[in-house]
Amino acid sequence: MKHIIVNGKPLSQMTLGTVQLGMNYGIANNQGQPDTAQSTAMLTCALKNGITSLDTARAYGTSEDVLGGFFRENPPAEMPFITSKLGVGLPEDASDEEVEAAMYSSVETSLEKLGVNRLDCLLLHAPGDMTKYGDIVPKTLDKLVKENYAAMGGVSVYLADEVETMLQNDVYQAIQVPMSLFDQQLITGGYIDRLKDKGAVVFVRSVFLQGVFFLDPEKMEDPLLVEYAKPYILKLREFCDRAGMSIAEFAISFMRDVPGVTSLVLGADTEEQVMENIRYMNAPALTEDMRKEVTEAFSGVNIPKIMEVLRRPKQ
Repeated sequence: MKHIIVNGKPLSQMTLGTVQLGMNYGIANNQGQPDTAQSTAMLTCALKNGITSLDTARAYGTSEDVLGGFFRENPPAEMPFITSKLGVGLPEDASDEEVEAAMYSSVETSLEKLGVNRLDCLLLHAPGDMTKYGDIVPKTLDKLVKENYAAMGGVSVYLADEVETMLQNDVYQAIQVPMSLFDQQLITGGYIDRLKDKGAVVFVRSVFLQGVFFLDPEKMEDPLLVEYAKPYILKLREFCDRAGMSIAEFAISFMRDVPGVTSLVLGADTEEQVMENIRYMNAPALTEDMRKEVTEAFSGVNIPKIMEVLRRPKQ
């Protein structure tokens, strides 16, 4: 597992996403939320096998509580690189004082639940918060970093114009973005290159498009998935056959080797999946010719239509 040093701590090329530890998440997740024993096994496995980076959020159900409980019962020799996220959650006409108080309260709650004195990375969970309340949010985020609540600040985004907003303010030194074989707009649009030039830490989530890649195209019934995902999943399987790689290996290899990407945020439902993801991180590199062919082949994927399905509440 490759690592880089960020603010004096090793950050692994794979980040364990922990939303699954706090809630039932993912279209292909048939396991449900892991219990305490399963969560302990997953976290122990990750830390013993070179993963030094964990991603959580106030909005991830009981995820922060689960992590804090694990650290109290299994104190590591060195705490991993922990990223959490806050949401302001106030009306647009909230006063500066109210916004600042909400941000401090959220971070203090995260620190208490996690049992740490400082977050390694603090992200705004809602990208609209960058501008919704004027300049008080970036000012408060800067204060939180200067007062050692977090080593660095950033934002979790969805769209290219949100990356553009992030790039305009130096307080945002980290970013989490959704990217996958089907969703390469930030690469082809030059945004990842610009983030690299800024020196930003770039976390990439949704590498498997929240599990869509693993759905059986022949058993799809949802009309949106049949129309907008099935043709591309079939095409993805053709690429994997040519490369002699599994879907997970192929998807990870492509995204792992994008210049400017720091760490892939990969979730798991079981200890076995954690180990599988770690092995996938060692997948061979794709040739440049294949990378270009892949980018062209998936340039027409309609991500908003697929996301309509992914945003539905799980039954």
